[in-house]
Amino acid sequence: MSEAAHSVVRVRGYASSCRKPLEATGFVYAPERVMVNAHTVAGADRDLEVVLGDGRFAAQVVAFDPEADAAVLRAPGLTARPLRFTQASITAAVVVGYHKGATVPVELPAKVRPDQPAESYDIYNRVRVSLRIHRFQGAAITPGMSGAPLVSDGDRVAGMVFAADTEKADVGYALTTAQFSAVATSGRRAPTAVPHDPCD
Repeated sequence: MSEAAHSVVRVRGYASSCRKPLEATGFVYAPERVMVNAHTVAGADRDLEVVLGDGRFAAQVVAFDPEADAAVLRAPGLTARPLRFTQASITAAVVVGYHKGATVPVELPAKVRPDQPAESYDIYNRVRVSLRIHRFQGAAITPGMSGAPLVSDGDRVAGMVFAADTEKADVGYALTTAQFSAVATSGRRAPTAVPHDPCD
């Protein structure tokens, strides 16, 4: 297991308003702070937790941006080493994430295209947004892996997985760090929970 994998966590919870359990991947980027996709924790109102190895840590959403599809969880007691962001141009990386139901992360090498603009909608399909993304190939993204970091140079986060290609099993998409840096900054020291309803 790589050094970066020790800072990648499972995120679990339940959204009562849409009656569904939530399961995703996240990664530690600051003390007691975990970066995740906003769509994976939208509406989470019960049993939200971060799981790493044998440790379970109650979590709360302290930053939430449905347009950037990024959110931050505060998990008191979580001591995993924070991973640092990079905005350097990359051509190769490793996706580190949890398949749904798995307790050990997988590490999937991927070829990465230069970051590119993309037009999409927010997580509620209400507002049209412009994103900066990485398209990568060679790593099959499965349920549970949304929020997985795109790791380069051993322990640098170059992006965060948010979607898989619907036609090509080994193609996926990651938000660049520039896309979610504002959310990361606002969540780094945020002490209290913020609204994150409804479900996506």
